[in-house]
Amino acid sequence: MIYLEMSRDEAHGGDTWGFTKCVWAPTKKRSGKQGGGAWPFWTKVLQVKEGDVIIHLRGIPPNAKFVGYSLASGNGFETAQRPPNPGDWSYSEKFYRADLAGFTPFHQSVNLTEIFSSRRNELEAYFEQNKLRGKHKANIFFVHQAGHLQCLNGAYLSDVDEDLLTALFGSAGVIPEHTPEGMVISTHTSSQISILYSRLGQKKFSDSIKRLYGNKCCFPGCQVSDERFLIGSHIARWSDNEKLRGHFGNGLCLCLMHDKAFEIGLFTIDENFRIFVNPMEKHSTSTIMKELVSRQGQEISLAAIKPLDDALLEHWIRVDITP
Repeated sequence: MIYLEMSRDEAHGGDTWGFTKCVWAPTKKRSGKQGGGAWPFWTKVLQVKEGDVIIHLRGIPPNAKFVGYSLASGNGFETAQRPPNPGDWSYSEKFYRADLAGFTPFHQSVNLTEIFSSRRNELEAYFEQNKLRGKHKANIFFVHQAGHLQCLNGAYLSDVDEDLLTALFGSAGVIPEHTPEGMVISTHTSSQISILYSRLGQKKFSDSIKRLYGNKCCFPGCQVSDERFLIGSHIARWSDNEKLRGHFGNGLCLCLMHDKAFEIGLFTIDENFRIFVNPMEKHSTSTIMKELVSRQGQEISLAAIKPLDDALLEHWIRVDITP
């Protein structure tokens, strides 16, 4: 998932609660009413999962800018710990928090006012389409009223889906360097934004693969069916083969352990969809290797769409295994 953090103050909590260190919000409004459905832009912090992307919008219009993005290093949680500088939210006894890591600054920050001007038609169309979703609409950071686009006051953490990303930055993040409205964006920044499209595509693919395999690990004998411990991953890696990217025949649903073992080449799958353990690892005394060896030659649980030969071949080459 991708979220947008709209942060207007510089202190932003301070210390380990500071900007790019985490996203955080009070658990209740000053009136004492619990946030819950009353203010989803705060409770949304709890929805953040490890690996999610947080785009940072910083400052107050007309100087607010998209300055970069971070990755969530853990799931969102509620805590009684307090930010050193809670500011207007010092009244709250508890806070929602999700830790961040790997801040990537944009090569050139992108001014929000210029985006509202140059992408006005696309953003207005998105806003109207989102309203039609009713109770399933995304919680977004801006509103369209009185013929103007403006930030929604208090929309601290909001949703960013593929359609909104496109409305903001153009197809695959590529906005011409010089638009008719005078907006400027560097090619390097466009390339950075295109990475966000890639992550959205990977998330959509992963969810589809898990559904295809009935939300169960396909490794023979594995009973893991809790979606939190499953990965819908590519056989030929996303970055290695653009032609196979997103093809369901290039996917497997595996639990965390078997996905890791497959990724590092402890085993592969042969042309008959049977487990083939890396000969260099077969004599290991580790518990994991013993479990893998015990399934040598057994067929994986197949889905309606079987793994592609080309994808399997690419995995054999990458991990240097010949079944």
